Amino acid sequence: MRDPHLTLEQKIGQLFVVGFQGRSPDADTRALLDAIRPGGFILFQRNIESFDQIYDLTSTLRDMCAIPPLLAIDHEGGRIDRLKHVFTIMPSMAELAAAGTAQLRAGARIIAAELEATGFNLNLAPVVDLHMPGSIFAERCMGAEPGEVARLALAFIEELSKRGIFTCAKHFPGLGTATVDPHFALPRIERTKRQLQQEDTLPFVRLFQHADMLMMSHAYYHGFGDEKPIPAFLSARILDGFLRKKLGYKGLTITDDLTMGAVTSFGLTPELFVRALEAGNDLLLFSQTTPLLQRAFTTILAAARKSAVLRQRVDESVERILVLKGRIEYVPLRYRSHLKTRITRQIEKLRKSVIEVGQRAVTV
Repeated sequence: MRDPHLTLEQKIGQLFVVGFQGRSPDADTRALLDAIRPGGFILFQRNIESFDQIYDLTSTLRDMCAIPPLLAIDHEGGRIDRLKHVFTIMPSMAELAAAGTAQLRAGARIIAAELEATGFNLNLAPVVDLHMPGSIFAERCMGAEPGEVARLALAFIEELSKRGIFTCAKHFPGLGTATVDPHFALPRIERTKRQLQQEDTLPFVRLFQHADMLMMSHAYYHGFGDEKPIPAFLSARILDGFLRKKLGYKGLTITDDLTMGAVTSFGLTPELFVRALEAGNDLLLFSQTTPLLQRAFTTILAAARKSAVLRQRVDESVERILVLKGRIEYVPLRYRSHLKTRITRQIEKLRKSVIEVGQRAVTV
């Protein structure tokens, strides 16, 4: 899908992936969504009540959009299991990885089936951060060795791709050593630039041609030389200088949730989102439809009207977004009624298998 002669307002709307409260958008949320016309939506457990309800919601969101939307969820299993009340609890990525590639692929196939059955087309996964001592992301990491993480992540991506589910490798340039939760404050990563380049970013680089986008992290990386502590998504040194120019990445980037404490504690102003765009981000992720979202949209729109440079930056992002959306192939599923029971049984079988593998490893 190429640029279908979009207005500047429509182009800027494509940069936003937004979430909202409730099982469906209320009147105020619907009005805001109609004004922004976002390029995608992200749903959480708070939006999900039942198998049929979530499918109806993703269908409604799809029908609201003239351009096919990204329908996103971050669904990894373990404590990041957004669909556990619809099906049942998936093992975590760490558990699947420890059980071996076959088990991880089986888990990925089930996750792909869950997302297809509920109407999603983008999973904000896999996490390819390295498992480091003391990391708050340990349960979500697939290993400590970069090559092994890249291999397992590729297996995960391949299984989702077979079902037409887009994937997102996160959190660039690596959050493996984070001991502070970015939901609440800005982590400070003390790794040197050499360590980051040779270890933390290696899985991302190996997935450049496979993952459909990269998520930028909400952490400050002292090794990249930014004088003030700023999140990676605001660092032109990291995004444009390192990721784009040095590493040669040409694909989509997306911010982590811009309503997290790592951002709000830094100083959340509408101008910050213009900076995020100028730094090189393509998609801006908001988990909430707050007044700040409206201000971010209008601020970026006003700035783009005044700046040819920023309009070109918008065009670059929109081109990448529309290229990805050109690969969306939505075909309504037939015979959905039996899928819930079948997928639930597959998860239960997988969970039992993972436990057995772990028990055998202990006895050996």
